[in-house]
Amino acid sequence: MIPEKTNRILLWLNIVLLLVITSAAVTFLIMKSKNERAGADTGVINSMDLLRKELGLTDTQYRKVLVENDRTTRTYNIVFDMMCETNVAMIEELAKEDCDPQVLDSLARKVGTLSTSLRRHTSDYFMNLKGICNEEQQQKLTLIFKRMMQLEEQCVTCNKKNCPRKERINNLGK
Repeated sequence: MIPEKTNRILLWLNIVLLLVITSAAVTFLIMKSKNERAGADTGVINSMDLLRKELGLTDTQYRKVLVENDRTTRTYNIVFDMMCETNVAMIEELAKEDCDPQVLDSLARKVGTLSTSLRRHTSDYFMNLKGICNEEQQQKLTLIFKRMMQLEEQCVTCNKKNCPRKERINNLGK
């Protein structure tokens, strides 16, 4: 027979072990649910998924849009790299004691050319997206472009009263 004192010690040891195991299980379940919520909602919005949802793109359309987006992103990265290099060269020239106005003028023209290139690639990108969409989606896409360009905010800062552009902006996407 086990003495009563040993019996009590074993009973309390079992209770403590039961509490430790229970708290570990509860902690595990709580941490698991937090990780699942964090994985499901990262707070990051995928712009392509948002575009797909807003336009109601089919799977085929969405694949075409993704290909177009990848191609355009690669082009943007190349142009941005060239702009960065040109801006650094301009700062270096300006930092010289005797900077050459012709070099600065050349660099300024290059920045303008690269900026124009970005605008052209952006226009091509949106025209290609428009070509993928049907008529209803094209109207929605126009409204998305309008929001992205923040045209209404430009009207707020415009100095003209009764500006004719405001009506044109309001009619976009209708």
